[in-house]
Amino acid sequence: MEIKHHHIKFKESPGKGNPIGWESEIKKIKGIKRVTIDMEKGDLIAEYDLLECREEAIERGMLEAGFILDVSFREKLKRGWIHFTEENEQAELKSGAAPCCDLEELERRRAMTQKKKTP
Repeated sequence: MEIKHHHIKFKESPGKGNPIGWESEIKKIKGIKRVTIDMEKGDLIAEYDLLECREEAIERGMLEAGFILDVSFREKLKRGWIHFTEENEQAELKSGAAPCCDLEELERRRAMTQKKKTP
């Protein structure tokens, strides 16, 4: 299990319903552990298992529920970066490969390779 916590900024909440109902809808997404909506800050806080879910799926669920996401340059850039990194992390977790940016693991593997090459 690889638990992630992210804040997803929204510009507008759905016109109908209430935060408790919206949280219940988002919690139906596979892998979601906890959801909190902060109406004052326009922020949905999600805790989820990366092996089962990515932030991109949560955003889709938010849009389907009627949320309008914050489309400022900063938020779009942040969400794009999260999508990219989570896709890679999830693939690495599922394959069992070392993360591309785990320098300690890469150095350990390099040292093992060097050790095998020397007689």
